[in-house]
Amino acid sequence: MKVKNWLSKLSAVAVLSSGIMLAPSALAQKHVKQNLNQLVTASASIISGKVLSVTDGFDNKGRPFTEITIEVGQDAKGKHDQGSQFSFRQFGLLKPRTMGNGKVYLGVSPEGFANWTEGEHVIAFMNPDFGGGLRSTVGLEQGKFSIKNGKVINDVGNYGLFEDMTTTALSAEEQNLITTPGAVDAGVFMNLVGKLAEVK
Repeated sequence: MKVKNWLSKLSAVAVLSSGIMLAPSALAQKHVKQNLNQLVTASASIISGKVLSVTDGFDNKGRPFTEITIEVGQDAKGKHDQGSQFSFRQFGLLKPRTMGNGKVYLGVSPEGFANWTEGEHVIAFMNPDFGGGLRSTVGLEQGKFSIKNGKVINDVGNYGLFEDMTTTALSAEEQNLITTPGAVDAGVFMNLVGKLAEVK
């Protein structure tokens, strides 16, 4: 019986490890500060829209995931049509889950991954698909922005977002934006993102 329990635990660790291995570039970005220009350059798509649903579960290989569906308002890189739905899965569950056999599965999304709430308005700088159906935002929590009251801020308070940005081609509004700490004007921000995306 002890051997069986040990094998069960070992199997759970293996599943967790294999899921993490599918997203090495995401985990590597956890502690790498990236400015807006770097986020735009690394993004496969840059989606603004409303989060329609946030669910979690296990795929057919037993890997835990959180699935986010966004109603697209705009994609600065033109990959997704307005009004379409964009869904992706990031590694880990929303919270620990009781498995019905007296055990609790603890494989939640790792610290530093973006958090999502149904109904919120967001701008998501999306990495390409890592394979295995898993994706993340560029720079993890750095690449997911919430829009509230006409202002935009990411999960790290826009820390380092405008560092080392070239300002010569920016309008007066955009130059003012990059010197503003914390939340910034959503309209000016999206215009700047669009401008940066055009030159990539």
